[in-house]
Amino acid sequence: MTAIPVGTVRDAPSEALSRMDGWPASSVVIAREGRDAQVACDGVVCSARIAFGCLIEPEPDDHVLTALVDGTIWITSVLERHSDVPPRLWADGDLGIVSGNGTIALSAARTVEIDSGTKVRIAAPEIDLHAGVARFVLDELLQVGRRISWYVNRLRSMGELVETFAEHVLTRAKRGSRFIEGSDQMRAGYIDHRAEGTYQLQAEAAFVTADTVVRVDADQIHMG
Repeated sequence: MTAIPVGTVRDAPSEALSRMDGWPASSVVIAREGRDAQVACDGVVCSARIAFGCLIEPEPDDHVLTALVDGTIWITSVLERHSDVPPRLWADGDLGIVSGNGTIALSAARTVEIDSGTKVRIAAPEIDLHAGVARFVLDELLQVGRRISWYVNRLRSMGELVETFAEHVLTRAKRGSRFIEGSDQMRAGYIDHRAEGTYQLQAEAAFVTADTVVRVDADQIHMG
């Protein structure tokens, strides 16, 4: 799009301007680039500026309300849109939506999208998330908290490397199974394994070594 000159009425024929009934007036947007636009009012095409308070971004063919202030035509609001272009809140700099003593609700029949070029920050004493399906695609996840509780019917975790660093790890389960294709190593200062029923060790070759004592105690011991 070619550059649009700064909004003035000086480039419009004076006799055409004199036929205008007055301002504010209803105009039609012809073209827009940034905060500069061209509008048609009463058959006259003039350059205009989009006012700071016009948060809905005007698009071509929009019916807008214009005002003449100190020789400059200002688009103050969008009255009606005949195209399928969705309305968009527009601000050159930072934009804040504040409710001093109430609730801010975002609702859509289909999708609510939040897109940021750098960062999205959510801060609240409590966050509730309710969804049928939740998908998180992350390159890196850092979670810092005092307590985490999971209540799920099924939990699956897949990864190339899983590392856990904790002062105390407690696992309670009704049944447990581990399938490891390669080696399995455990090193500890003290190991205590107890079974109420059968405790079975089976291997192609088994070695039990100790620096001082190896003790086997039972009512019956079968070897061979």
